Amino acid sequence: MNFNMLETPKARRSLLAVTIGAAFATTTLGSFAQEAQVESNTPNDLEERIQVTGSRITRTTFDAPTPTVVVSAADIKISGAVNINDLLTTMPQFGEGLDSTTGNYSFGNAGLNTLNLRSLGTNRTLVLVNGKRMVPISDDAQNLYSDVGMIPSELVERIEILTGGASAVYGSDAVAGVVNFVLKKDYQGTSVRGQVGASEDGGGSSRNITITHGLNFDDDRGNFSFSVDFLNESALTQRDRRFSNASMRSVGNPRNTGPNDGIPDNIATRDATSVRWGGDAPTYSIWNNEYNERDWFGIDENGNPFKRTNASNTYAGWLSEDRGGFENKWGNIEDPFERLMAYAQVAYSFDKFDLVADVNYVKAESRQEIDPPFVYGDWWNISDMEALGWDIPTAVAEHIRTADAGWTDLHLTMYEAGPRWHETERESLVANLTLSGHVNDNWTWDANFTSGRSDSNLLIGNELRNDRFNDSTFSLVGPCVDNGSCPEYKGYFDRPSQAVLDYVLDEHFNTTEVVNHAFSANVAGDLYDLPAGVVQMSAGYEVRYESLDYKPSELWQSGNISSSQQPMDGSRTIHEAYAETLIPVFADQAFAKSLDLEFAIRKAEYSTEASSFTSAKAGINWSINDELRFRSTYSSAVRAPQLGELFGGESVGFQSYNDPCDRDNISGGPADGRRKDNCALLGIVEDGWESNIRTITGKTITAGNPDLKEENAKTLTAGLIYQPSYVEGLRFSLDYFDIKLEDMISQFGAGAMLSNCVDLTPGSVDNAFCDQTSRVTSGENIGDVNFVKPADLNADQGRRRGLDIEADYSINNFRFKAVATRQYEDSLTQRDYASGDNVYENEIGELAIPKWAGKLISTYSEGEFSASWTYNFRQGGRWNDDASAELYETDHPGNSNVHHLRASYNLTDKANVYVGINNLTDENGGDHWTTSRGSILGWASIGRNYYAGIIYDF
Repeated sequence: MNFNMLETPKARRSLLAVTIGAAFATTTLGSFAQEAQVESNTPNDLEERIQVTGSRITRTTFDAPTPTVVVSAADIKISGAVNINDLLTTMPQFGEGLDSTTGNYSFGNAGLNTLNLRSLGTNRTLVLVNGKRMVPISDDAQNLYSDVGMIPSELVERIEILTGGASAVYGSDAVAGVVNFVLKKDYQGTSVRGQVGASEDGGGSSRNITITHGLNFDDDRGNFSFSVDFLNESALTQRDRRFSNASMRSVGNPRNTGPNDGIPDNIATRDATSVRWGGDAPTYSIWNNEYNERDWFGIDENGNPFKRTNASNTYAGWLSEDRGGFENKWGNIEDPFERLMAYAQVAYSFDKFDLVADVNYVKAESRQEIDPPFVYGDWWNISDMEALGWDIPTAVAEHIRTADAGWTDLHLTMYEAGPRWHETERESLVANLTLSGHVNDNWTWDANFTSGRSDSNLLIGNELRNDRFNDSTFSLVGPCVDNGSCPEYKGYFDRPSQAVLDYVLDEHFNTTEVVNHAFSANVAGDLYDLPAGVVQMSAGYEVRYESLDYKPSELWQSGNISSSQQPMDGSRTIHEAYAETLIPVFADQAFAKSLDLEFAIRKAEYSTEASSFTSAKAGINWSINDELRFRSTYSSAVRAPQLGELFGGESVGFQSYNDPCDRDNISGGPADGRRKDNCALLGIVEDGWESNIRTITGKTITAGNPDLKEENAKTLTAGLIYQPSYVEGLRFSLDYFDIKLEDMISQFGAGAMLSNCVDLTPGSVDNAFCDQTSRVTSGENIGDVNFVKPADLNADQGRRRGLDIEADYSINNFRFKAVATRQYEDSLTQRDYASGDNVYENEIGELAIPKWAGKLISTYSEGEFSASWTYNFRQGGRWNDDASAELYETDHPGNSNVHHLRASYNLTDKANVYVGINNLTDENGGDHWTTSRGSILGWASIGRNYYAGIIYDF
């Protein structure tokens, strides 16, 4: 039985298999030692060569024409990661995608794991499995992503990361690059692997088991194998970490006297509690004129008021630094995740061709929890409350009556109901059939058929129905009033009974179905001989069908909850043809041991596009001698707009955005003062006018834009590879990258719509931006924002520039591998329509956009024992480089330095045990307010954690 080893097919000299269906041959890996029945402790053959992603030429990653990083099965085991996304996001080439820390406060992103090469966006990274596109999964906005969390780490033979535009070879989405997961195959025997993990401070534990079986048949012409994998990761909750985002905050400094006074405007607090949100007891507040803030009061069991929080200890109207508020026991830092995967493959070599067929089924579940349903606070007078017949404790009524002329601010939290929650279930079923063969000794062919479907089911609970609860009177409305069956409820101070909660709260079920079918056919071979070698080429054709059918619940469509969604049903067909050639120019010449040129072109036609578009690539691979090689690639890449971006149904939600006519913003905009004049045209003439969205979220209405066109990128990579003969076992590469993205699809947000409405033209609010906004036009609330319609547009430009460094060194029983990235630019250029200028902003060096990031893996083996040390580094940065030095007391968390240790031992020739410690020095995002949410790469909140496992072969 050979569970951890992949058999290597001989590379045929004339094969140029750069295709969608067959570009990635299942070959062995030269990154780290492969593992046989149990973990091998013998250093790997440094000269082993593979077929690298992006080209057919069999070579090591250091000889590849395009920078390619390989993560081996051994690397994965060393990391202890059972969710492959947790490993890849520590690589310096990746920015923040979606993971277990980023799904909170969304309608369905819990459990999504997506990759984000070069921080260009997860929709600009193409993910493949065995060289084929994954069937995508939808997020809460009906955008489609490849969910790498649905790929079991134990089944991965290697991961090939091709950085830089690759659309000429792989089609749309490969703007930032390609990540290809090559799965293990050709099993013989049975293997079981089990692993458990836990954090030192509790929460975030994990359990994983994988069973794999395989056998050969018909004199080894055929092989059948299957694998079953189960993973369970528990939640890391806010209450598991005291200094999570719930209590670690930056708040206004009460000692601040104004700008340029040398006193920070904001200071950090480590013990903040909420006086308004997530409460588990009734509260109300009275305005305190001395501190220009609220005093917050509770009500004891006898109905008497008591002060919970002084206004002097309250920040931003909802945070308390004296712990007089409520401990946040709601919400996750990392969402729970459970996955079941079953994979089966059969391969057979017929006389004239080979056949490989596989089926993969994955089911994944996750759950989010956030604070209980609530009604946002508003000011009430005691006379109005009594007129409505509210049941108010006598002492409380008297207190309100005698304080601040009878006014109080009320914020209702239905804590009796528990948290609002979202449960997400995702299922994926994919089948592949590949036929391949030889025309003659120099030409090959292959054909691939893929069919797959993914279903995302979202159940949302504890939603407050606005058609059954009137938040302006704190009373029950709707059917129970019509038929006289309402449970008793007497206003704000009367805690809702279970019958009331059952009536006003609801849950609803929503589904998204994604279907993908694909066929590709390819030929590859030798064209003719040149003095320097053989001219090779590959050509192929591909057709894909993709559809998305989104069905929100009737309740969500009705708008009778805090937001609304409308159905979407879209599909399209894509036809693509490509050709690639490799031309050897020089061989065995002075200063040119070899010099090859590579060219590729791909033509694509989308049924949703008015016209087709083309991608191209040109590359040079120049080996000066056995030690030094130069390589460079220039390519044009594209990303076609997604179905959701084109045809997304109307969605109503709420976001935080600024009103340019508010008193704090009215003096901004162009220097000629047009903003104030145009706000007056909207009816806002009062000095010091305060917008209704000043302290609350504003309503937004979004929908797809069928007029979107494809994004275009120009990508340059140039580098060198050095393997000095005088240092045996050392290899080094240095590669510069430059990605320029134009016609970037990005959302023109609500705030930008409002600002451009009043800033665009002096003396006029008759423009396209104002058409996307709605305000109250008369009455005492004139000027208040009703809603804004953000829009996706081909409006922006992005650029990423940097330097990738990779080194590999082996001596005796030691092996060292280092990868690092120095970023020079992470910029966005946006159009200022009021001035007509392009506004350029380079955020490199800010927190989560590090100038330097790196990873070092070192291994040692002796006999049956092996050990490894992994060091991950990310440079810290300011929260906002453009902010004044006085804005925050501290907005720089320092650098991230995370160390991992692992040790393993072969008990027998069939059994291996291993243990590991991740985050040895207990680096914790909770040590600083900028990282306390736990979602910034390198600053997780889980802290030190441990794992242990066993591999046993039968």
